Amino acid sequence: MAKVLQVDVAATVLSLGSIAHLQYYFARTGLLDGKGGQVAEDQRSRITGSAGVSIAGVDEPPPSSSLEEEESVLVLEDSHLDARTSESPVNLNGSSWETQAHAVLPPTVSTYNQKAVYVPSPPDTTVLRAELREALDETREILREAGIGMIVRDQNSALKTAHWDMVKGLKLLEIVTLNVRAARMYYTSHGCPQRLYCIRPEREIRADLHQVFDTLCRIVSRDFAGGVRSAEIESIWEWTAIVDELLAAEEAQERLEKKERETWSWRQGDWTGREREREWLFLDTFDLHHEPLPHWDSPIENSQLPTPFLRALRNGLRLIQLHNELVMKSRRRFEMIENFHTDTSKPYRCADNLRYWVKAAQLRWEVKLDVDVLGVLRGNDDTAWRKFDEAVLQWCRRVREEISTEWENSLRNTEDVERIRS
Repeated sequence: MAKVLQVDVAATVLSLGSIAHLQYYFARTGLLDGKGGQVAEDQRSRITGSAGVSIAGVDEPPPSSSLEEEESVLVLEDSHLDARTSESPVNLNGSSWETQAHAVLPPTVSTYNQKAVYVPSPPDTTVLRAELREALDETREILREAGIGMIVRDQNSALKTAHWDMVKGLKLLEIVTLNVRAARMYYTSHGCPQRLYCIRPEREIRADLHQVFDTLCRIVSRDFAGGVRSAEIESIWEWTAIVDELLAAEEAQERLEKKERETWSWRQGDWTGREREREWLFLDTFDLHHEPLPHWDSPIENSQLPTPFLRALRNGLRLIQLHNELVMKSRRRFEMIENFHTDTSKPYRCADNLRYWVKAAQLRWEVKLDVDVLGVLRGNDDTAWRKFDEAVLQWCRRVREEISTEWENSLRNTEDVERIRS
């Protein structure tokens, strides 16, 4: 209940608006009474007090100078100064010249109106690929029309031909520019850019884009005179072929991965009573260690602790490697453990690795694990080993469910896009 109240108060304060309305809010609620909020009030009271003292006659000048003060007041009025200056001739010794505090206007309805900020979801790779293919088809069509126009050019009407060349050139410029934009969006917003760079290096991808831009700049620099030349058409056509080959290779690699995932038995089925066997198959699929992972036995059934499986994970190095590999397989590639100990001959290094893994599981997979690191390293506390076994089981279940959900959503999006295109 206290947490909900805390969130509501924070949301109310954040939606107050300007600083003036924030001051008005605290003045009305009295939240800052005795905490510095009375500074302005003290200043106003000090100004009022000094004026009251002058009126009361504490600082009253001697009677001999009263006529001189009245004459000075008359002189000020004749000088056409502000009428407010001469309304209080009693307090002309400087107190009335002090700046008065600005009145805080009460908040309006729009002041407390909290506007919801819309954050668009990241573009899906399947949708971007479909848009890029459509742009490639349009580019090929306009290049085909430009090639036919070169063959049937009318040499007799030079003015008509120049006008027609400019129209066709502007259309070509617009469509190819949109195609380059679609390709750039696909490259920069790709879910797995490493897969693209394995097919074609990033340097070559950038060089291809720059080459297309140079071709378009040459066409524009001569004001489309002579139309689009054959060398320029061939250059843009070669770029579209390169992009097509890249997309085809990527789709072939995705089909192989999909076929490989269908062979994994741990993805589906009823595993009631065999939870550790399922998670062991899941870990063994992504384990890159040269030694095979020992079978995962339940610590309740086995009286001797630690089990060979827990002993293999004791130093934390294998858990960190599994975490990094699974992060790379997921769509949200962040919170990888980059700094860890590979030499685990010292106990404190094993403890650091386990703590790194526990914290990364909390930040990346949003699962809080209860691991007694020191008890695991001592090796003589059965309760610590059972808690470690339960933490690994909880982590495996959470990671497997997230990755499986991402694969299912990706497959569903691909089928939807193919259905729309067909």
